[in-house]
Amino acid sequence: MIARARYLLLTSARTRTPLAPLALTVFWVFGTFFYPGNEVGGTWGQTGVTCCALAAWLVGAILAGEPAAQAEMATTAVGGLRGRLALEGLLVLMVAPLLALPFLGWPLLLHALGQANVFKPPALPGDVAGAALVHICCGILGGAVAVLFAPPRVTRRATATAAVLASLLVLAGLGTLAGPIAAAQAISDAPRGTVNGSELVACLGCLALAAAVFGAAALWSRRT
Repeated sequence: MIARARYLLLTSARTRTPLAPLALTVFWVFGTFFYPGNEVGGTWGQTGVTCCALAAWLVGAILAGEPAAQAEMATTAVGGLRGRLALEGLLVLMVAPLLALPFLGWPLLLHALGQANVFKPPALPGDVAGAALVHICCGILGGAVAVLFAPPRVTRRATATAAVLASLLVLAGLGTLAGPIAAAQAISDAPRGTVNGSELVACLGCLALAAAVFGAAALWSRRT
């Protein structure tokens, strides 16, 4: 299953569909940490929300870039639509940490190379752990939204794009109740150097929403 998900990534990469979200990720990372003196929680909270949107874009681009004939063969090979949904879930689990890595690794690399004022005050191990949780959980939620509106459930690219954007706006509208904004608020308010209960609850809320979205995708797949 992992090999098939990797093959899906490589195939879509040859069609150049993921280049735009990956390029934007690079520029967003460089732009965010270009200036020194960033607030730890606030900055990583903002990039965590960004990671949700970027994951939706990247996963959607990968799935939309897969040729229809190859998608049918892959679905048959993994045992039908249920296996296909598991493959897409595995893709999301690969994409989320992939997008989180530069947002976490680049400022830490700058710090290791002698730019000690990337964050003010400097990030502690607990801050990094909390940021990793927030970025990955937000990325999983964004990727799940992309899966919901991917083929064969939605076949028109424009319709899928509009549906994903509308869903992201709904998640943003939830504010601090649940979703990426709640996770960003939790990491911003967390005591320095810790992963507190509010962060864990917010991240679990993102995962619960992602599970609900995957459940909706499974029900939708049965009716297509």
